[in-house]
Amino acid sequence: MREGKPYAKLLLHAVQLVILFSLIQAVNSHIWYTGVVDVEYTDGLPKNSGMEVELEVDQDSADVSIHIDGFITFMQWQNTRNDTTIPSEESQEKSDFESGDIKPLSELQEEIPIMTKIAFVLALLLAGLAIFQLKYSWIVGLILSCFLLWICINLVILAPLGYVGGMDFGTDAFEDDNRESTVHSSTNSEVVFDIINGELEIEFTTESYDLGLVDESEFESVVREAPGKEHESYMALDGVAGIHYSPFVVELLWAWLVLFFLTPNAINVAYRVRVDKPQLL
Repeated sequence: MREGKPYAKLLLHAVQLVILFSLIQAVNSHIWYTGVVDVEYTDGLPKNSGMEVELEVDQDSADVSIHIDGFITFMQWQNTRNDTTIPSEESQEKSDFESGDIKPLSELQEEIPIMTKIAFVLALLLAGLAIFQLKYSWIVGLILSCFLLWICINLVILAPLGYVGGMDFGTDAFEDDNRESTVHSSTNSEVVFDIINGELEIEFTTESYDLGLVDESEFESVVREAPGKEHESYMALDGVAGIHYSPFVVELLWAWLVLFFLTPNAINVAYRVRVDKPQLL
């Protein structure tokens, strides 16, 4: 028979309790993530104007700050152009996916702190089962691992979606659904993901022709075919949209992988395959 306490498991559970207690404190007092959208017009009438929007989300708030560069240039562009639009060529069929299907950030700000406390209680229960070496403790361990993974999903995916789910950062964000004020739009983008620092960014370049700057005499020809970059209606912008997670969120992902998934499974396998020492007569 096997003798002694499972000290490896007990040490693991002690570390898990410390991690989860720290998680409760971090969720309550640290910023969860920072979202950034930064765009700058690089060509056309609004050249050298742009806007930077920064969003900071924690348990209690979602603070937005907006900084506008070249405000006078931007206003001159708006005052020069007219309100010409054309029917959109894109399908306007209602999507099966609605922003209302996404849980609001306010609800997640209430639920995630409660989840962290439940995870801590599960870890306490698991440690108690390990001390008394009761059977089927692995079931509680599996529940804890899955529950902590769900917390990670809420922090990494659902919390950002809960804020931006109903927003549209596209070039036609402020236009009627069935009309557009630009033609021959094209966008090139590149995704930059840094798993170590918890950063996800999309760098993009957009080119289009502003119908508000097109003379009435050449309107139909511009709509039919792009007139070239030398045309006064041509404009281009560079931008980046990204999300930067708090260090505790990144550390939580690594902790789940190492301390709540890989290590428990490795210890369980080691205990199962260990050969019992023969008893001396």
